[in-house]
Amino acid sequence: MQRWIILTVVATALTGLATPAQAADPDPDPVTTIVTLGDAIIDAKLPGRVHVDVGYLCSMMTEARSLTVSVEQKDPEDSSSIAFGSSRTAEADVICDGTPQHRQIIVQSKTVNWIPGADAVLTATVSNIGATPSAAADARRVTLVPAAMP
Repeated sequence: MQRWIILTVVATALTGLATPAQAADPDPDPVTTIVTLGDAIIDAKLPGRVHVDVGYLCSMMTEARSLTVSVEQKDPEDSSSIAFGSSRTAEADVICDGTPQHRQIIVQSKTVNWIPGADAVLTATVSNIGATPSAAADARRVTLVPAAMP
């Protein structure tokens, strides 16, 4: 009886191991979703807008997908004043072909103008139904800087 249990456990463990050919040739087309945030710069002409650099990678073009960026900034001198805005990119504009993509997303404050030199929290989410994981997010605290005047 004990020999049968041991053989069953060993056989079960061995069937889960990859052959050398499988180990050397990983899945050539992994389905992935990744997003990373870059800098955020206040628009020189419209201080209620901030330009956020976003890099992403997704690979399921046939499924539903979206890219959403939000920015929140508290006024360091007035705790009751918060600038907040978010922007969602249309599904047709989110390219999911397995290659790294870079976008600059404009986020309009829904409340007050962005404050140069003050910290803000940036959040970006890429949803890519059918991929693993089906969504990815990144969040960062950055200091908003004004754009140079042209």
